[in-house]
Parts: sequence; C-alpha cells; structure tokens
Amino acid sequence: MGVLQDFLHPVDEALLYSRPDSIGNKIQVYRKDKLKEGSIVIIGCPDLRGTGHAKEFSNIRIIREEFYRLVWNDWNLDLYDFGDIIPGNEWEDTNFALKKVIEELLEMKVYPIILGGSMGLNYTVYNSLSKLDKPLNFTVVDTKIEIGNPEGTLTEDNYLPKMVVEEPNLLFNFTNIGYQSYFVSQSTLKAFNSLDFEGIRLGNITKDLKESEPIFRSSDFVGINLDSIESYDGTLSTKSSINGFTNREICTLARYIGLSKQIKIVGIYNFLGYSHNKMNEKLVSQLLWYLVDGKSQQQYYENEEYIKYIVLHEDKELVFLKDKDVDRWWLAINFDSESLSTFLVPCSVKDYKKALEGNIPEKYWKTFKRFL
Repeated sequence: MGVLQDFLHPVDEALLYSRPDSIGNKIQVYRKDKLKEGSIVIIGCPDLRGTGHAKEFSNIRIIREEFYRLVWNDWNLDLYDFGDIIPGNEWEDTNFALKKVIEELLEMKVYPIILGGSMGLNYTVYNSLSKLDKPLNFTVVDTKIEIGNPEGTLTEDNYLPKMVVEEPNLLFNFTNIGYQSYFVSQSTLKAFNSLDFEGIRLGNITKDLKESEPIFRSSDFVGINLDSIESYDGTLSTKSSINGFTNREICTLARYIGLSKQIKIVGIYNFLGYSHNKMNEKLVSQLLWYLVDGKSQQQYYENEEYIKYIVLHEDKELVFLKDKDVDRWWLAINFDSESLSTFLVPCSVKDYKKALEGNIPEKYWKTFKRFL
C-alpha cells in the first residue's frame, strides 16, 4: 500500500454523512492492507493540464459531498474513496503518479473509478492496463474524435494516436460514442475509419441508448468526457457544448457501463466544478451512483445458458446466442482455425434482425479483419 500513501491525499472525513442509509455512512475512506477482490475504489485526479483550459485543476470536493448524501441502494459491495492524486510539478509527474496507483489497484483486482482530470489521462490508463499483456478494447463517450500528432507532450488531443503507435500495440478496438459531426472533419473521420475504429454519432445513439450496451459489454476501459453532456451555462466541463447527451441519457449510459463485467477501469473527465448552484456536482454524483448501481447488478447478468439462433446467408452460417433470462445477444464467429477458437462478439437483437433480412452485421467483418 506504500504507493497509495505516497501519491494520494486522503479524503477530508468532514465530508462524510451520518444518515444511516447514505453512501457517506457506508463508504470507506481508510486504506486496509488488503482489499476484497471486486471492490470499487474512487480516485480523484483533478489535474486539468493537457486540456488547454485556463484552470489547471478541477474542484471535485463538492462531487463527494453530493455523492455521499445519496442513498446506499442495498448494494452488496465494498466501496472506497482513496482521495486525490497529489498533482505533480509537471503534468507528466501527475501521469506517473496515477499510473503507479492504477497498477497497484489492478494487482489487487479492484475496480478503479478516476474522477476529475483531463481526457489525456486515458493514455495513462492504457499504459497501466498494458501490464496485463492482452488486447484491449477502449470506449469513449465524447463529442469529438481527435487524431492529432502523437509526438510531443500528452494532451487530450493526441492520447489516441499515442495509443496507436505504442509498441507493443495492444489496442484491439476503439469506439467513440456520441461524436458530433460539426466537431469532426471529414479527413479526421476518414483517418479514424481507416483504422477500423467505430464512431457512433450522437443522433444515432440517442435514438436507442440500449445499442450502447453491447459496446460497453466488450470494453476493457471507458472514458466519459463530460463535454459530451449538454450544458447551457458552460460551467460543467472544460469545453462544454450546448448539444450533447441529456442528464438522464448520460446516467443511463453510466448504468450500462456498470453492468459490464469486462470493464476494468472507468474515467470521468474534464470536470470543472465551479458552478454557483451545485447542479453540475449533483449531476456527476448521480452519474457515479448509476455506475455503482449497475456494478451491483452484475450478479443478475451472469447466466451462461443461451438460446441458439442460426441464420443462413448464402454460403455462411451466422450463429447468434441469446441469454435465456435477459435481453443480451452475442454473435458467435468461428474462425475454422486451430489457433483461433469461436469468438463471441456482443451484439443486439437489431443485429440478429438485420441478419434475417440478409445483411451481415458490420461487427462480423470487422472482427475477422482484426484477427487477420
């Protein structure tokens, strides 16, 4: 636990709330020698350097204050708040500290939630997860797709290209949920698509938010840019936008994220924290609540009994699996190879219905290409 003590400033216990059914009464802010596997650990990282914003540090104290006052929903889990990463003299120092903390938490097999700082921290998370030495699926909820120059100092504009050029390259897939077309040039979109990454426009995903669930189900880590939430006064995040997900929509996405058993780390980024009426802090605290609530429900989604559906398409046999108890679907891809067994790709009932109409899901082709 030495690394945690060296790099973290503990929570101010004056923020805790004494009401018996509150999170503030149940959450643990001290550090035990050993944490129970699967525990949720909140880590604040208020460093906004790398965003280009005038303010270098966000104010996440009031998020905690509001979060601790929410109801503990009879969750059968252990929830910790280990405080904030102590900002370094330089942006790189903060990244180093966060990387060391995440690596220690991953060794404990717990579930870190990073709260506060720049989207550029996604690269730090990627580097930490690279220790697992396995292909990684990364998903962001963001207004923009950024493919800048990988050279130079880490920023929120170049963390993705830095992942792409990293050796060994463990980035198996990258998905952007909620990008807005007036922020993304056609040349950027073309470069993004050439990497076989997936971008889903805001208007398309808000038609049916449930289509995000299979994406999160196959993700290893998720970064939520608070810029992706509509904000009328511009005080929520570093580059607040008038358009974006509504408050209810972002909380729905947070619950789907929590339900994913594959996700190992979640980051909530670009929070400013200087609103005059605490509405922004209340929103982020409720987003956290839905994330934890989804995590607590995972046990009800662990059934391994499936209904098998076969769709014949010309010379191909598409195999879909549906969970017997809940509305979850997979596309089973058989590579007919000694080195590659059947690979399950999370999908939705819409993919199955499209296959019945004669359309092979794009997920099928993209998965084949990635294994070539």
